[in-house]
Amino acid sequence: MLTGDAFQALQRIFGEERVSTDVVDLECYSRDASENRLQPAAVVWPERVEEVVAVVRWANEYRVPLAPRGAGTCLCGGPLIEGGVVVDLTRMNRILSICEDDLYCEVEAGVVWSQLQQELTRRGLWLPPDPASGDACTIGGCLACNAGGMRALKYGTFRDWVLGLTVVLGYGALVQTGGRTHKHVSGYDLTRLLVGSEGTLGVIVAARLRVAPQPDKRATVFLAFEDVEAAARSVHRVRMRGLQPSAAELLDRRTVAAVNAYLGDILPEAEAVILLEFDGTAAAVDELVDRAQRLTAHFATHSEVYVEEEESEKLWAARRAALPALTRYDAERPNYMLEDVTVPLSMVPSMLSAIRRIEEEVALPIPTFGHIGDGNLHPTILYSEQREDEKQRARTAVARLFEEALAMGGTLSGEHGIGLSKAGFMTKEHAAEELEAFLRIKQAFDPNGILHPGKMGLG
Repeated sequence: MLTGDAFQALQRIFGEERVSTDVVDLECYSRDASENRLQPAAVVWPERVEEVVAVVRWANEYRVPLAPRGAGTCLCGGPLIEGGVVVDLTRMNRILSICEDDLYCEVEAGVVWSQLQQELTRRGLWLPPDPASGDACTIGGCLACNAGGMRALKYGTFRDWVLGLTVVLGYGALVQTGGRTHKHVSGYDLTRLLVGSEGTLGVIVAARLRVAPQPDKRATVFLAFEDVEAAARSVHRVRMRGLQPSAAELLDRRTVAAVNAYLGDILPEAEAVILLEFDGTAAAVDELVDRAQRLTAHFATHSEVYVEEEESEKLWAARRAALPALTRYDAERPNYMLEDVTVPLSMVPSMLSAIRRIEEEVALPIPTFGHIGDGNLHPTILYSEQREDEKQRARTAVARLFEEALAMGGTLSGEHGIGLSKAGFMTKEHAAEELEAFLRIKQAFDPNGILHPGKMGLG
């Protein structure tokens, strides 16, 4: 617990009403959406950039670790800290401007993704990266973890849509990166470095994001398969023939059953379901849909096209509901470890087969869904934390998933980040020289190590 001069100085920055050491607040902020638990000593709620600068400088003076945090939807323990101070940025939630002529917007870090999307939609614009937790997650959190979402297949991740940042670096300097132009190669690219750094280098307080006009038309192709490997092969075929879906999503048999139990019988029962979305001009979408159906006809047992927005949205709502549905799927195993192992496109069928083998090895269900079009899978290990043996087997499954993915030339994380959950595995993916380079960058931006110590395997 913070006491003495340090606590009094913290109260001078925020006032008593925006500093809490209440046991209920500390318990709430000891969790995110992962299995990790760390309890902070205090929580603060900044409302202005100047207060973020002040708390970072305070932390350097008193050597108190900080954990910047958004909505807490992180799946790897990213915003958690033991004994330090959580900096909750959700009150910095203003949309500062939307510049339609130059196709960008400026927002504070605490703006919720769906809130921004609604404002853009009114102007015929959109921000394509679409995290499944979009109704809750904040832009600052999306940037810190370089979130992707279902449409990353065509449109990339958040890093690809950032023009510039306002950020408080670890040593307390307020820095503006990037600019307003859509091309910018003046100096080092601090923007792309900071996006995805998980708050270990600086606290993102605002961002300038590219936006785009809404496409003329969207269509969803629903495909059902007798096995997940056939589903993977069909999507690979679509991609290798030059078609470019905006999204290509997988739900395996257990995920389909869970979603149907959660939302009602939306999806036909199948060993695997694929949702393909195409967007663009009306003529282009019609041609892409026709070609996709022909290319997958040999693999799929059922194919259907949805062009009406209401019907398509039901399918995509089902996909977004995959994780909450799975948390209610098995009453005996209400806990989960959700991973996002990512492999090269050609290795997706092999990774899906490996997931089934691991499921048998650990004798725990591992429903799988995810972004099959770019090789980013979300195997979800279901277990009960009340049973120590199941908890250990779940951890074994996580380690085995990483081993298999890395052996196939994949990575520990495609979009969720490293945080605490995967910090211990970094040496398995990165050579000592690369980790040393990471550490030197960390020391340059945060010389006293006050931002998220221990995260990403850095100190």
